[in-house]
Amino acid sequence: MNNEEKVLIALCRADLTDEKIYLPDGVDYNKLFRLSQAHNLTAICHCAFVNAKNTACVDVACLNEFKNRFFDCIYLYEQQTRCINDIKELLSREKIHHIFFKGAVLRDIYPVPESRVMGDIDILINPEHRGIVKKLLTTAGFKCTAQNGPVFDYRRENIMVEVHTRLLSEFGANAFSDPFSNAVFDGFTGKLESNYHLAYLIAHTAHHFRFYGAGIRHILDLAVVQKKCGTDIDKVLNILTQINLDKFAKTVLSVCSKWFCVGKTFFDHTEKTEDFLCSRGVFGAMNKNKGVTITRRELEQDKQRSSLGTKLRLAFPPYSRLKEIPYIRFIDGRPWLTPYAWLYRFYFNIKNRKNFMKNALASLDDENTLSLAKAEILFFEEIGLI
Repeated sequence: MNNEEKVLIALCRADLTDEKIYLPDGVDYNKLFRLSQAHNLTAICHCAFVNAKNTACVDVACLNEFKNRFFDCIYLYEQQTRCINDIKELLSREKIHHIFFKGAVLRDIYPVPESRVMGDIDILINPEHRGIVKKLLTTAGFKCTAQNGPVFDYRRENIMVEVHTRLLSEFGANAFSDPFSNAVFDGFTGKLESNYHLAYLIAHTAHHFRFYGAGIRHILDLAVVQKKCGTDIDKVLNILTQINLDKFAKTVLSVCSKWFCVGKTFFDHTEKTEDFLCSRGVFGAMNKNKGVTITRRELEQDKQRSSLGTKLRLAFPPYSRLKEIPYIRFIDGRPWLTPYAWLYRFYFNIKNRKNFMKNALASLDDENTLSLAKAEILFFEEIGLI
């Protein structure tokens, strides 16, 4: 890790423990600001700066950048809170059980809730309630922007809501097939039991590992849950053993213990995992070679890799792959729509992911891509992810 990555982790740890951190010299704090943006940790850094013993080593303009982002987060927090309360009232009035999870729950156990940024509000409902929930939300001013299998996306003004009917669709998913029996309810509004939620967050982190990258905030979330919710790691591991993610869990929990002094250390040598987390960003924003991930996934499926073959499979994936893509999950159970899905996917990517696609296609031709993909497979095998 470089100096800026070490300081970013130290600032997060200081915020979690209410420590008055001493800011070191020799750090590019403007670079730190950009790094914190990639990991969605800018507001948390600001909170740590407020308690710092010295801020003279940080340029005033840079400190103001952190402060301004924090105030942006306060505004977003208030908007999302109103939205959450509106949804609670709508669904409770109709006696529909619903569960908020991920950021909508996690933010309230952070030292400063407004600092835990979430891009969208995640809510879980029973599949049989999907139709009435859609009607309730659209009547209340939400626009349904995507219907992707188990996830429907809704937007009202600048607030995004994801309504799920399933927690997890990867890794066998059986461990998370009955979330409503593993939730605590206050009326009709629930949240996942702490051990179950922590296990889910680890599985969700595994998903991000496999799709372009996870970041420091994923590990900070694990630390906050362990610190605030009194979890039992043995119970968490028992859940994840069912989907063969127990070794991966021990790896990321060891990183969590090392970085944030919370939980248990299972493995002493986690340097590769730490570097991976620091280098990717919370949604893989810092992963500059998208072709590595695409090639690695090809190799995982035992396909002989060629740039042309990979590009063709990328352009025309089979039905088995299409039905797992979030914005094309409408095809699930309808394989005859495959040609239409190819066209829709092409249009969607040109409209919404043009830069991503250009990067991915260009990097597939890079001579280093194949060797990097093979190295990533070995790393994922080492940490129990595949």
